[in-house]
Amino acid sequence: MDDQDEASLPTYRPVKPLPFELRQHCGIYFEEKLYTQALGLLLSILTSGTVASGTAFVPSPQHLALAATFVVHPSTTTRAKTTEEREAANAALRLLRLTNTLVGPISAKLDTAFSFRRFDSSRHGGRRRADDTAVSRELRDEETEPLNLEMGQTGSLWFRAEDFWHAVGWAFNCSVLHPKRWERWQLWLQFMCEVLEDDWNERIKQLEINASSEPITPSKRRERLLKQSLIYKYLASGSAGHGQNRRILRAIFADGSGSAKNEFREVFKNELKELKRDDETLKKRQADVNIDQDEYGDYLSKDEDESDGTDNTSRTRPKRPRRMKNKGSPEDIPDVAVVITNPLSDTIYAKGGVASFGGFQSLALRQRLLHILSMVSEHLPKAFMPLEELYHLFVENIRHLPLPAFQAFVSPNVLPHFSPAEHSTVCEFLLFRMRESDAPETDEPYLNQKKLEECYLPWAANTTTAVDNAKMSILLESLLSLLAQDGLLTITEELKQAVVQGIQARTDKAQDEVRRNQNRRKVEDIEWCWLIESGERLISLVEDILPLAEQG
Repeated sequence: MDDQDEASLPTYRPVKPLPFELRQHCGIYFEEKLYTQALGLLLSILTSGTVASGTAFVPSPQHLALAATFVVHPSTTTRAKTTEEREAANAALRLLRLTNTLVGPISAKLDTAFSFRRFDSSRHGGRRRADDTAVSRELRDEETEPLNLEMGQTGSLWFRAEDFWHAVGWAFNCSVLHPKRWERWQLWLQFMCEVLEDDWNERIKQLEINASSEPITPSKRRERLLKQSLIYKYLASGSAGHGQNRRILRAIFADGSGSAKNEFREVFKNELKELKRDDETLKKRQADVNIDQDEYGDYLSKDEDESDGTDNTSRTRPKRPRRMKNKGSPEDIPDVAVVITNPLSDTIYAKGGVASFGGFQSLALRQRLLHILSMVSEHLPKAFMPLEELYHLFVENIRHLPLPAFQAFVSPNVLPHFSPAEHSTVCEFLLFRMRESDAPETDEPYLNQKKLEECYLPWAANTTTAVDNAKMSILLESLLSLLAQDGLLTITEELKQAVVQGIQARTDKAQDEVRRNQNRRKVEDIEWCWLIESGERLISLVEDILPLAEQG
């Protein structure tokens, strides 16, 4: 870590645990379903004090775990019955973000708060770890003993989800299939990415600060400290081996398909069930809370909407009269593009637009998680996996994305979380997998203009499909831009000739497929549009855009 990176890291406040009385007071508020009052008290305590560097009273891990559940639980989001419940989700997110910003993930003990307490998967041979010794020992501590309400115990996100990757896979399934649920899971996933990055960076900073303070060899000290990171715990939580690593990538690229839905199922029982309109109106009228006026809403009522606690009979019977929602339910329609009648728009959507893969926010979070995995692989290649193996897994999942999503992933100026080095590495790995076999090999490890001109630009894909040749052309656009951004590209006649030669080769290769399969011409029209437009952009880059950049 260089001096500039270290200077950009936040300086956290020192912490003290909540006094016993305040902790008990907050616990009572939560147990009585006065969620916003409990969260407001914790926020006030956390931000108390006039000195920015003064000691902060940090919420207990049990409170932070419950707050994270509030962010996504149906009873405080899509199925909230009262104003108290609806406001709890956003107040909880404010508390979580402020805690991470002021005191940092390590001092806040987020590794304890965000520990998944039950692992149960038939894929792992019925493995369960609900009674894990270390976890049980933590939970007996007065700071982390679960609160006496269902969302703090068996209804908790940390109990309902098998592990972090189960929650990630379900969240991305929601980005494609269930927009209302994605609104909440997106916020949770953004926050978790912030925590994972901050936790990792803080440990890297500790390594630099403590480099000469311990007698252990630097490599052992580095590995020991980084293995305590939250992301490594999530990576090591399942069965070891390549199968678990592939599952992690499948979670990140979950697309709402049948296989993705079967592998990454809903986290909360009946999570997709919505609140009836008449119930919502009734609760708005009856559920106000005013302690001074002895108005307690419904928090004393036994009719608690904890979907995890209802029996199967009561859950399934009300579904019958709601089948009409198929005509217009946002849960069943991933994007408004479905109802557009223009044939070209229909074709674009059918071929997999960005919206059909969850939209740009979903793609950005997927890329952000890939970047986090890259950081771990770079520093812990033996404990996790070598960087080269990780990029091969990236390629397996990125290669077959729909064209719009593929372009967003590999283009250097669309999504923000890949560094130029990561972008060029991903593009080169993809090109090696996709280019035709006659293309020459090279021992040059780094991308340069000669390598681009000889090994990539003049060649077509190793298949005759328009989609693969379009993807290869898009990859070459990205590599040209990346070299130019680093000042490593000079516009020469050889470069222009390689660009033109490659455009012709890819067009000819794809044209062969069209001549043999005339009946598929309409299906391939959109792929041809992408191929032709990408070729035009390549010409524009070397003829117009990059020469102007050189002159500037």
